[in-house]
Amino acid sequence: MSDELVELKKISKILTLANATVLEQELKKYATTPERKKAWVLINGERSPDDLIAGSGMKKRTVYDFLKILSDADLVETPFGKPPKKKLEFVPAAWLDLLEEKEEPKQKQKGEQNVQTTTDQ
Repeated sequence: MSDELVELKKISKILTLANATVLEQELKKYATTPERKKAWVLINGERSPDDLIAGSGMKKRTVYDFLKILSDADLVETPFGKPPKKKLEFVPAAWLDLLEEKEEPKQKQKGEQNVQTTTDQ
């Protein structure tokens, strides 16, 4: 990687961090529900819309409508036949917790089953 590209990436990172609050407010205009926020977190240029459907809990039509809104707002690229990709690599930290909350009940249920099994014996 060239020195100029490395420097540009550093500058981009600094600008993103400095404007995190503004960026989050802008994203909240479009990601208005927990499901949409999950979908935003999941968009990475490798996950297909079907992956977004499974991960976010939204219906197929809703995911495609959300991707269209994001594309119209110039926040994602949605090339035909390829996974959507964010133009801005920014995810508010609180939104990451939405994905973790979805995974936690499964872990708790397994733990609860183990406790019940051991107490029944």
